[in-house]
This record gives sequence, C-alpha cells and structure tokens, in this order.
Amino acid sequence: MATNSGGFSDAFARLHVSERALDGQQPTVTITSPTAANFRDVTQLFRQACQGLDVGQLVKDPNFTLFEAVGALEIMDPKMDSGLLKPGEEDAPPDIYQPVLPEEIIGIMDQLLSSEMSWHDGAALSQTVFTCLYIDNLLSPNPTTLEEARFSLPPSGAHQPGSPAYQLIHLVLRAYCVGLVKCCDHVNRQILAEHTYEEEDFVTQTYNVSLLEFLSVPEVNRLLVSAIEYIDSPAATWPNNIKMALKARLAFRKLFLTELSREVKEMVEKRLNWDGCITLLSTIGITRNLGKAVPSVFSIAVQRKLASTVPPRPIVQIPFEEAFTIVSRLCKDAKEILRILKYAGATNLITFFLRFTARKPQPSTYVRSLLQTLFYGDHKVLGTMSIKQLLLDDVKELVLPADDLFDPRNDLSEMPSDTRFQIRQRMDWFVERAGTAYITMYRTICQNRSRLRRNLCHLIVDWDSMQIECEEIDGELQQLIKEEPVLHNDNISYAFSLSSWVYYYKLKQMEWIIFLGFELDVYLPHEFAGMYWYLQYFLRTRLQHLERIRHFIHPGVAPDSPLAATRTPEAVASAQTIANAQATVNFTLLEAAALQELCSAMIYLYTALARLDLVKTPPQPYSTDSLRYELRMKPFLTIGCPDVIPFNDFKDLVENPEIQTLELLDLASENTKEGRKNFDLLSKMTAASSHAVLCEEGYRLNLREYLRSCIGAGVAIVMLSKAIKTDTLADVEVEIDQSSYHPWFPVPRISSKKRPPLPAVPPTLAR
Repeated sequence: MATNSGGFSDAFARLHVSERALDGQQPTVTITSPTAANFRDVTQLFRQACQGLDVGQLVKDPNFTLFEAVGALEIMDPKMDSGLLKPGEEDAPPDIYQPVLPEEIIGIMDQLLSSEMSWHDGAALSQTVFTCLYIDNLLSPNPTTLEEARFSLPPSGAHQPGSPAYQLIHLVLRAYCVGLVKCCDHVNRQILAEHTYEEEDFVTQTYNVSLLEFLSVPEVNRLLVSAIEYIDSPAATWPNNIKMALKARLAFRKLFLTELSREVKEMVEKRLNWDGCITLLSTIGITRNLGKAVPSVFSIAVQRKLASTVPPRPIVQIPFEEAFTIVSRLCKDAKEILRILKYAGATNLITFFLRFTARKPQPSTYVRSLLQTLFYGDHKVLGTMSIKQLLLDDVKELVLPADDLFDPRNDLSEMPSDTRFQIRQRMDWFVERAGTAYITMYRTICQNRSRLRRNLCHLIVDWDSMQIECEEIDGELQQLIKEEPVLHNDNISYAFSLSSWVYYYKLKQMEWIIFLGFELDVYLPHEFAGMYWYLQYFLRTRLQHLERIRHFIHPGVAPDSPLAATRTPEAVASAQTIANAQATVNFTLLEAAALQELCSAMIYLYTALARLDLVKTPPQPYSTDSLRYELRMKPFLTIGCPDVIPFNDFKDLVENPEIQTLELLDLASENTKEGRKNFDLLSKMTAASSHAVLCEEGYRLNLREYLRSCIGAGVAIVMLSKAIKTDTLADVEVEIDQSSYHPWFPVPRISSKKRPPLPAVPPTLAR
C-alpha cells in the first residue's frame, strides 16, 4: 500500500513496523520474553502518523483479518482474556483446605446470601454465586446424584473424617451450599417460565453449569435436617449462640427452598407460608455479628471455567445489610401477593396489581414472575377460575350489559337458528378476542416500569382495533336481544356495552403511558404543561365516556324481548348488582375528576413558569417544537379515537395567550382546591367502595401522595402570585421536586435566592 510522503512515513518508520508488512508480505515477528521487552508509550507517534493520512484513507495489512483483530483484543488482555495469568499468579485457587472455624462458616453463609441476593438484584451468576470456591468445588465434577454433590477436599490435619472440623465443612456447609444452589435452580426456572426480559430484569444464564436440577426438594431438605441434627448433637461442642446462628441459617434455607419449589396448585391450596422465613430472618439478623468474613473463598478466577462469550466481569457482592433488606422484602412481597387468592372482584384485582407493582423499590423480578404464575398459571385464573369468568366479571362491574348476554341458558342451546345460540356464539368470540388482550394487560403491569410504558404503547394499538371489532358485535347483539335505543345528550343511542368496556380500558392505558413518562423522567420541565394538557384531555374524554356508561347501565332484559318470557331469576340482574355497577362508575368518575383537576392546575402552573422564564427550554439545535410534539404523540398517532390534536391547535390550547398570567394562577388555585376536595372524598371512602380491599394500605398511601402534590402545587401558586404582585421575580428560583411528591405529579419548589428553598410538604400535612 502506498503511503503519503513526509511525516507519516517517518513516524511509521519509528514504530519499527516491517516494510514487508506494509507491502502485503508476511511481516517479520520477533518474540521476546516479557522480562526482556522494553515498553514505551507510542500514543504520540500514532497521532503524528494519523495526521499524514487523508480523510477516509486506511492503513491495512491484507493478512490481518477481522478474526485476528478480535483475537488480538482478547488474547493476553486482562480485560478480555479470563485465562490470562499475571506474573507470579498460579492457576490453582487459594488454599481452602485449612481448618475452618464455625464463625467463618457463618461468615461464608452470609457472604453466600449476599451473592444470592446480588443475583436477584440483576447481576449474573458468574459474578455472584459461582465465584465462591466452595460452590465451584461442589459443582465442578458435574454431579448427577446427591452423593456426588460433595466437596472434593483432601483430608489433612484436623480435616480427618469424623472430626468436628470435617463435619462442619462436609455436612453443615455442604448442606447449605446444596440448598442454596437448589434455590437458585427453582428461582431460575420460575423466571424463565414467565414473561421477563433477559439482562434487563434478570440474568438466567447458567454458563453450562448444573444447578442440581436432578435433585428433589425432599432430598435436599433431608440433608439440611441432618446438618441441623448434627449441630444439636453432643459432638458439636460450640457455644450455644454459634449453634443458634448456624441452625437459623440452615432452617431458613430449608424453609426458603420449600416455598420456592411449590407448584401453582400448592400455592392455591396451601396458601404458601412465608411467615416462617421472615421469623428466621430476624434471628439471622441478630446473629450477624457472630460471623467472620472469609474473602479468600470468593475468586474471579472461577470465571475461567465457565462457558461464557463475554469477557471476565468483576465480582458483585452487595453488603450483607443490603442483602438482608432484599431477602426480607422478597419474603414479605411473596407473602403479600397471596392476597389475590381472596378474590374480591375484577376491579379490586387490577387495583392490587397497579398498587403492588408501583412500589418503591419495585418488587423483585422473582416476585413479579410469581405474581404472573399465581394470576394465570396452568391456564387458570387464581388457580380456580376461567378467564371467561374474570373477564365477564369486569364487564359486569363496569358497564353491566343486558342480562340476556350472560344468561346461563344460552350455553344449553345447540340449534344455530336459536337466538340464545347466536348470543352465545358472539359472546364466546368476545371472550376469546378480549381475553388474550386482558391477560396480556395484567402480565404487562408486572414488568419493570420502563418496559411497562414501552409495552403499553404496543398494547393500545391492539385494544383500538378490538374496539372497532366489538362495535360490530354490539350491533349484532342489539338486534338479537331487541335492545331499545335510549335518549342520551339529545341523541338516540344504544349501549354498545362491550365496545364501551374496551374503550374505557384503552383510555386508561393511554393515561398510564403519559403518567409513566413523568415517573421515568422522560419529559423535560418545559414539556410538563403540554403533557399535562394531554392527560387532562384523556381524562376528560374518559369522564364523558363514564357518564355515558352510567346512563346505559342496563337494569334487565327488555320487556318485549323474545327471551323475557323464559328468563330465569338467575339471569336477571339483582338490585344489588345494579347498585354495585353504579357505585363502581361513580367511584371511577370521582377518581378521574380528581386527577383531571390536578392536571389542569399543573398545566396553568407550568405555563405561568414558562411565561416568566423560570422554566427554561434547553438549547436543542437539532429539534423543533413540532418534531418533539410528534415524537411525544407517536404512541397515539395510529389510534382512531380520541384523535391527536394538530400541533398549532395544541400549542394555543396549552399556552392560553389570551389569559393573563395572574388569571392562570387563579385558575390553577381553583383547580388545586377542587382536586384536594375530591381526593379528600376518596380518602373517606371505605376500602370496599374504593375497590381496594386487597391493597388498602398501598391505596391510601397513593392518595396521600396525590394530596401532597395538591398542597405543594397550592403553595407554589401562592408564592409565585406573591412574587408577581410584589415585583420580586428577579429573586425567585425554581426547582422541580420529583422525589417528595407523587411520582406522576412533580411539584415546582419556589424560593428566594436570598433564602434557602422551602422544604417539601411533610406527609402529615397531606393527611
């Protein structure tokens, strides 16, 4: 290859590159020992050489292929080559054959628990559990039976068979390690069985290492019981507090494994008892100080043996206190999801899902996958119900269609010309079509918050198309049940019960997408006013739709229906059922109205801040307002109803140029007062009326956060109005507080430059 004259050739010559390599011939390679080599920094020489190249010109050895280039990056590079040994380093692991004290065994158990929880928290097994040399020694021979799953440590000194030191390692520690690996096996299988995202939520890769899948839980439990019995025997001459610490850890591992290994049927019938795990964890926490850490039994060198395509990664081991918090929360969350087995209606169920998965910090991936299994495992809802029953319960609670649609006698008809047969045929289509989307919605709620928002953007497209299909089915059902039209808003209209139900949930999911944008910091402060405008637009649309639903709640079959003469008492909606549906709609109306008032207040408040240049637009040379608006509305562009507002109209509606700034703040103040009043009314309702029987505590906490945002917004409005009236805007500073209030409603904290900012509204004021 020809090279440029001048500095480039000179610089390259000084790099001692063989000319034959540049001419395409085989270069001469001189191999020197690491000790005899003289190293020097060639960075500056390379920079000089590159200056002599034209743009786009390459220097390439035709014999140096891409494969060799990648190999050159990996081989002998400590960051890429897991097999590289440093000078003086031996391939053998540190000596773990020395006598181990019981305090050190406690420390190793606690370190293993920390590694296990690091895995639950998102790190890989190669960085956590597999870095333990005892685990590596246990699994390296690829055991196929429990007898083979043992430590291959040569007996020496005090490690003679039968000695307390030998039993401490080969019975007590071995039992704990086997139990821990088996726990990892069940967690891995549970997460793989449900909808989660690899590397994003959890790393399920096992690097071709067996997690003792062949062992049964009773076998492992017997091994753990044997270890506990040995500790209680006279042969174990350790102090009582040491014995208590060891037994608590072994007992916890036994009970934890038992709970992790239960099938769906056992979950439903035996209601999983996590209380024992929580109790034992308290004992482990008390005896934490008895353990002595042994860092030498964890080594990154173990990664050399793993079947991995990634470079070596550092060990991840969180502090024991953090691991203890994670495992305690896991047990409490796993116990709490059992509440859904006490079925209290479809609306209560979805409220529980929303409140449980919105917790901070979010429940672990294992618990969220377990919630999916418990909800719809073995193709049964909560282990006992069909998806049809749950779906129709939700439809009844919200829209309460005509009784003819749910008459059990419809299932008895087999004649295609019979009206009942035709009704059943269309209702079965609805259950099959809507049931899949309905189950998917629940599963999506169980994902992490970022993935939830992303998946909802895809789900609403399916619900939008389903709404159109259901409108056709509603039209056919109107004729079959002889539905009479009703006057509504000066128009004669039909109920369209099924499509109304679909439209309601589509609107809810569209709201969740924008709300999650605030929670996940997707929007910049100067976009808040516009996004809150769209929220109140969706909420106002849902309010109008709920008013329509309330108007069409069907009290029973039409008097002149051909089915009226043969209807059974079971097919007629009772007065209590009608009252429940009306109460559900009234509650939902109040909740939507409260959110709309708070969104309206935020629109006016952030619009006023933008006018006063207190919320600044950052420089965005490669973007315009219209392009950014199109980006934000991208999830809704393909939705038929409600329509996306044209950008120019949207801009005028948000900025309200005809309204003075002080008037905007007055309107915002009125909205916060109305919103607070509505949230106060919601907080006074019973758990049954609020459809929060399964999660009353979380629901009340969510209401308090809404109230805090109302109060915080009210304080900001008052301070901003005062600054305008006293002409002290030059001294005003604004900070968006996204942590002290509801995550969907960050509040601007307004303060003077001469004084420190006001603290956030304390929780007591929101009560």
